[in-house]
Amino acid sequence: MSKKQLHLTITTPIQTIYDNHVDQVTVTSAAGELTILPDHVPLVVPLMIGQAMVKVAGKEIYHAIDGGILEIRHNNEVVILSDRSENASEIDIDRANEAAKRAEELMNQDLPPSEVEYAALQKSMAKELNRVKLAQKGQRK
Repeated sequence: MSKKQLHLTITTPIQTIYDNHVDQVTVTSAAGELTILPDHVPLVVPLMIGQAMVKVAGKEIYHAIDGGILEIRHNNEVVILSDRSENASEIDIDRANEAAKRAEELMNQDLPPSEVEYAALQKSMAKELNRVKLAQKGQRK
């Protein structure tokens, strides 16, 4: 008898990033970490800046997720819709570190940004630091 799996699709407005059968998916939802296994109850939840950890045949694959929506369907289909997502192994750690540093410098300038600008800089810094963290995870074997 074959082992049940999930069919996971990770999609951005530009392209489908991932489309495969997997054993489990763990995401960062608004309520915390959520792990989805086959036969999970149907559910729709908002996602936060974080990760989608995909497990296939014991191997973990990490994707940076910049928030979005997770839908779990009754037929073992899982769909992640996100503004931006990328495989951790494809992230340029140096570029992500530089972008986070630039955002932090702008937040700490003598002329303080408006509340809206400050919030946007905080979000940008959080996204880049998330990318760095996941890129480092993706490099581990």
